[in-house]
Amino acid sequence: MRAKPMLWAAAVAIALSSTAALANVVVVKSLGPSAKAYPPGKTLPANAKITLQGGDVVTVLGPNSAQTLRGPGNFDASSVSLASAASQRGRFSALRSAEIAHNPSIWDIDVSQSGKVCVADANKLQLWRPDSSGAASVEIQSPDGKSQKLSWAAGKATAAWPSALPVKTGTQYQIQWSETGDKSSLDVVTVASVPADLPGTAKVLIDNGCQNQLDLLVSSASKAGH
Repeated sequence: MRAKPMLWAAAVAIALSSTAALANVVVVKSLGPSAKAYPPGKTLPANAKITLQGGDVVTVLGPNSAQTLRGPGNFDASSVSLASAASQRGRFSALRSAEIAHNPSIWDIDVSQSGKVCVADANKLQLWRPDSSGAASVEIQSPDGKSQKLSWAAGKATAAWPSALPVKTGTQYQIQWSETGDKSSLDVVTVASVPADLPGTAKVLIDNGCQNQLDLLVSSASKAGH
């Protein structure tokens, strides 16, 4: 006779633990006097109080959207989480696809930018160019002198990373545009596993120094919250 109440209690416990996990937020940007108290990458529970001084600007990322808090003032982390949960346009599944700005995915490489790049799946890595109006090509070179040419047809924005040039973590690749001679460099960091939520993903990008991808994630999540 006690089986049903016990099962119900277990179900409630699971639901509460899942809600608590989703309620967490992570600091993604921090400026001002309280920056040391709220460094990028710091995770805050739902019951946390965020106290900001004058001049503070702190951006936090919840389960579905990002919000920027400006001091002075006191803020509840739960309000950020609840606002995030109420946003249906900013679901993580959508942010991983076409809703992320103009780039199809934060895991695609923007060849117009330099810096560290977090790679989730080297076998499915795509290179994305902001301007796809005309045909273009680049040459990708690894430190050992190996190089591969990659081309886009007019109207095509993405192209697969050349399989003949293996993607290796800790390796810097040089990219040069054939038409203009412009160059960029990419420091690749492979990510063993991709979190299934926005705060977790942001934490991975912060920990590995993949700032361009973090900026894209935060920008898209901020738009999703409005």
